Amino acid sequence: MSSIPAPQLLAIEGCGNAVPEPPGMGEVRSAALERCLQVLRDAASDSEQFAALLLVTKLAQAGDLSPSTRRRVFDAVGFSLPNRLLVTVETPPDCPPHLFRSLAVSLLAGFSTDPGLAAHPELINKIPLLLGLVSAEPEPGQERPRRDQPGLDLPEQSPTEPAQDGAKRDQPGPNQITQRTAPGPSPTEPHAPGQAEPNQNHCGGAEQQTQLCLDLATIQDSYQCLTALALSPRGPRVLLSRGAVPALCRAHTQRCPGHALALPVLTRILSGAGPAAWQKHEEELTRLLVLLSSEFARSGDSSKFTLCEALPHFLPPPAGAARPGLRPSLDALCAGLREVLGARLSVAQRDPALRLAACLLDGFGAEWLAGSGPGSGQFLALLVNLACVEVRMALEEPDSGSVRRDTVTACYRILEFGMEACSLGLTCPDAAPGKPPSGLLTLEQSRQVLGVMEEAVAAVIFYLAQVAPVRYRDPFVFASVRLLCAWLAEETSSLKQEVCALLPFLIGYGRALFEGEERDRGLTNQMEELSVTDSGEGGDWPGDALRFLLPGLCHLSVEEGPRAVLLSQGSPALLLRYLSHLWGRLGAAGGCQDQASLQTACSVFLNLTVTEPGIVRTDPSFSSLQTLLMDSLPSLIQKPPLLILAAHFCTLGLLMARLLAGTPALQDRAPSRRFARSALLFLSRAHTLDSDGAGRGVVRSARYSECWEDVGELWFLGMQALGGCVAELPWLADTVLQSGWLGDALELLRACPASADPDLRGALQAVLTPLAQHSQACRDFIRKQQGEVIAKLHCMAELQRHLAGTG
Repeated sequence: MSSIPAPQLLAIEGCGNAVPEPPGMGEVRSAALERCLQVLRDAASDSEQFAALLLVTKLAQAGDLSPSTRRRVFDAVGFSLPNRLLVTVETPPDCPPHLFRSLAVSLLAGFSTDPGLAAHPELINKIPLLLGLVSAEPEPGQERPRRDQPGLDLPEQSPTEPAQDGAKRDQPGPNQITQRTAPGPSPTEPHAPGQAEPNQNHCGGAEQQTQLCLDLATIQDSYQCLTALALSPRGPRVLLSRGAVPALCRAHTQRCPGHALALPVLTRILSGAGPAAWQKHEEELTRLLVLLSSEFARSGDSSKFTLCEALPHFLPPPAGAARPGLRPSLDALCAGLREVLGARLSVAQRDPALRLAACLLDGFGAEWLAGSGPGSGQFLALLVNLACVEVRMALEEPDSGSVRRDTVTACYRILEFGMEACSLGLTCPDAAPGKPPSGLLTLEQSRQVLGVMEEAVAAVIFYLAQVAPVRYRDPFVFASVRLLCAWLAEETSSLKQEVCALLPFLIGYGRALFEGEERDRGLTNQMEELSVTDSGEGGDWPGDALRFLLPGLCHLSVEEGPRAVLLSQGSPALLLRYLSHLWGRLGAAGGCQDQASLQTACSVFLNLTVTEPGIVRTDPSFSSLQTLLMDSLPSLIQKPPLLILAAHFCTLGLLMARLLAGTPALQDRAPSRRFARSALLFLSRAHTLDSDGAGRGVVRSARYSECWEDVGELWFLGMQALGGCVAELPWLADTVLQSGWLGDALELLRACPASADPDLRGALQAVLTPLAQHSQACRDFIRKQQGEVIAKLHCMAELQRHLAGTG
């Protein structure tokens, strides 16, 4: 490329002072700018292009270059000029060694201000170069340019700014594309006679000062390019794939020049690809988090609150939170937050601290609070009290439009954790007086925190009672409903009247979101903004309020008053459609979350079946549900990981079958018999003969023992329901006899000593007795298997009567 006398170029850049513009000068300037652009397009050499760029710099004041004009400048220059500058090694005499590289990076920084060019392949290809510039060690014999070098000011930037959608802060103005083309003119500007050259004592001479200026300008321009890339849609993943995370972590931990500008780029990468970044670069990110946490704990000035804003973005995703190397960070964060939240704070200072605490509770739970030592319960009580105050102040105000939604959402998460901790504190009274049980809170602390949270939940109910249907798609309403549902899942005795009054809203809200025809992607983005943790790699927001409402409905459906409200709102039909939806999704690609929701939905239906048998017989939703259960159980019973769900389907199906015996679905048909055989298979697999010679006779099977706490009650209820179905379904006795269950049950009783588990004997008797009473074939089979002796051994008087023909 042609050689350029750089000192002359810099002198041209430095000449001229701004003076007031006379009338009509704007039109003259625009015409001159058009001529410069024409010269730029027609330039025959690099020298001419530089000259035209400098003229554009002089003609366009700050803010005068529109996006279209910047694009015209790029179209005239393109990436060919910066590419040639980057590969040119030799520089003109008396010029800094990396002048051309600095000019090239300055051009790239200007181009990156155009959103259409920020993710250009040519700019993406420069990522390794840019990362090397911001994280490189100084060359041998060269002094590292320091951030605090006198006279070399590098703009600071908030560590969290790029993470805010649409806010491209600290980006150069429209005219920066040419203003930064010749970096570092100030060191070459003439100084007054008799005065020492500026900064000579600090830098060791004008040449070294010029080089330092160039280095710092290049670093600033490099960060500008990286920031623009990170703000593009694909930018975080592209930067991650090209090694940006370890380079930027190194730049910050080693305090490279401009290291504060590395945090905003890292923030954006972690917001867009956090789980993948942690999986790929766990060591570097852990080291950076330890450093930031230590700075947060030690800081005693305003930087502590700045770090409060930044730190949530640098926490690992919850799935990988249990990392041993994070223990020092957790302890430092806990100590720092205790200091912050225990002081008198302004709203602007308290909000980021509460958000950070919510993120830590969300990702680490009680493990994080353990860092506060013996006073962890007091610290949690302090957090919950502060969160309750914020919620009440925000929601009890008549103008809800001024709610600081991100902070209130964070307070919701703190309250949810407080509810869990109170549940442990109130249900574990076995600890010594004044000492916390297996949870964090003592019994006394749990009661105090519960009372404060009740006031906050009352404020949430007050807020939701004023929500109109047009605001159902508001993500803050969703967050508020979720908190109330968490309260209902743990506590239904408090605020019962207020909850009953709000039930029509909750059912209508859940129905509106579930049955909505659109799944607004924009709402997904808003939910991510309100989330206390980054969720850039999560799936679309499902609009699934019913999932959170189900545990509360399970409690409320037991009580007469709330149950009447639920039935009046058409809840069975809604829950049937929801259960069908979950079952279809579980068969496709569902997970533990769908399985848990299916189980809870079955529990709600089970409560309704037991307490409202008349509704079961008349509401067509229950007949449709029976058909669904009958069709699903045969395949479900073949999937061992879904044993708990199979227990719910089996027991609920048998309970409803007794009430719906007269419906077409339960006549002597193939689907009915398949369902019965599947139910018998589930019931028969629970117990087996002891094969290890321990003398116990009958033992629980290994698979059922693993989850007996969840399926045991359902198994006993299912046995009782099966016995009740025998009299209502004439074909059932033959199915039981053909399945082999009857012989297995008698074999268990024969091997079981008389002093064995009375609950097991009672469950078997609940089925054997109606079989002997209503089926001659079953009665004859039992007699042939020494049933009378077995009945006498286990004191089954009613079974003895039916076998003797006197019942």
